Amino acid sequence: MQRHTKWTAVILTIVAGMSWMLMGNSKPKNTTSTNQPPATERGLAKVSNAPISSADVTTKIELLGRPFTKTPYANNVWDMQLYNGKIYLGHGNSSNLGVAQNSGPIPVIYYDTANAKFKTQSVTNSNPGILPSTKMYVDEEQIDIYRVLNDKLYIPGNDSDSEQWELGNFYRLDGEVWTKYRNLPLGVHVYDLASYQGKMFAALGTDSKPTILISHNEGETWQKYATINTFGFRAYTMFQLNGKLYASGMMYPANKIWNDKTNILEINEKLEKRDVVIYGSKMLPGLTYQKGTIPYNKIGKNVNFNNKLLYIAGGVFNDGQLLPKSLNVMTDINQARRVILPDAKALPTDVLLRDGKVYVLTYTRQSANLYINRVYQSTDLTTWNEILRFNQDTYAKSFEENEGDFYFGLGTDPDVLSTSSGKLLRVNRSDIPMNAN
Repeated sequence: MQRHTKWTAVILTIVAGMSWMLMGNSKPKNTTSTNQPPATERGLAKVSNAPISSADVTTKIELLGRPFTKTPYANNVWDMQLYNGKIYLGHGNSSNLGVAQNSGPIPVIYYDTANAKFKTQSVTNSNPGILPSTKMYVDEEQIDIYRVLNDKLYIPGNDSDSEQWELGNFYRLDGEVWTKYRNLPLGVHVYDLASYQGKMFAALGTDSKPTILISHNEGETWQKYATINTFGFRAYTMFQLNGKLYASGMMYPANKIWNDKTNILEINEKLEKRDVVIYGSKMLPGLTYQKGTIPYNKIGKNVNFNNKLLYIAGGVFNDGQLLPKSLNVMTDINQARRVILPDAKALPTDVLLRDGKVYVLTYTRQSANLYINRVYQSTDLTTWNEILRFNQDTYAKSFEENEGDFYFGLGTDPDVLSTSSGKLLRVNRSDIPMNAN
């Protein structure tokens, strides 16, 4: 449950003169200025002339079920990952503060698209010296993301449930059974996994510095590879761009209080590493610090497309969650632009790559119980067309696609707590307007 690490971060924040706490009630009350880009940025994206209302599929939405048994905030569908015709679902909550604290252990649940059923998979222990065991859950407070690496499905051990800090976990799907590997040194939090140049890399949150591990044998053993020379203790995200692998931690947006300069770790094809200076004003275009809001930001969900990186940026919220603020396109480090969608107030929550097209899931809050959820599509990261929209009493946190059908996992915020959080919805291919043209 890693209370020491999290409270240390809070104490350092106070020492630095901050008054923000990474918990639910610190969510910005007014996000207008952080979400509205400068007027000059509108020329960076083209939008469809098709009327938005033409894509409304609200009456076509199918409720598949709500497979989780946690409380609303822990039922957030943090991630959806298609693998072998099954859609794996992330949920839980790793925060020590606020609602639904430390919600583990978390069952590994997927939706079988062929048989229209939710199923739970078993997890076995691989560690030598420990008696073999089989459970119906991972020993984590939250499943935040899934990763498909070299055609295998992985779960980074986001925050281990009631285990010591000396080692961290990751999980790999072997056939129909997940195998737990508890062998990542210093892995208090394992936030991301990546495969690059035949090696595996892990991004850790530790009790000292943001740390990157390397494995030369597909995760059987790990060694410390580097730390990121930045503030905070956590390496959150790994991504590839222009043939190199990058690991990033927290970032400051443009502001008049602190310098927005920090570092990101770069790894080249020869596995040589170096710190690269980055600026929040360039990596988080259009975002500026607003008094009373959380100053820490990070890169969240991302996909590579046409030699560019499409990514969601936002605040580090409620411990390690992402509070989305903007959708961006990066062509190189410190060279990024903000995407302006047809609905300029829409907040992005997930991105998806399929068959030469990229999709972004967004929502716009109309009132306390009315959210407009939209999916936009692009083939060039410049022109964005809405392909569907639907109304719900909360917003869609994540989405997936399989054989033309779109699936949506609903979520909630800690200050709202919608009872619809955790629902899985589907829009049939034949009900999506673009498929009728």
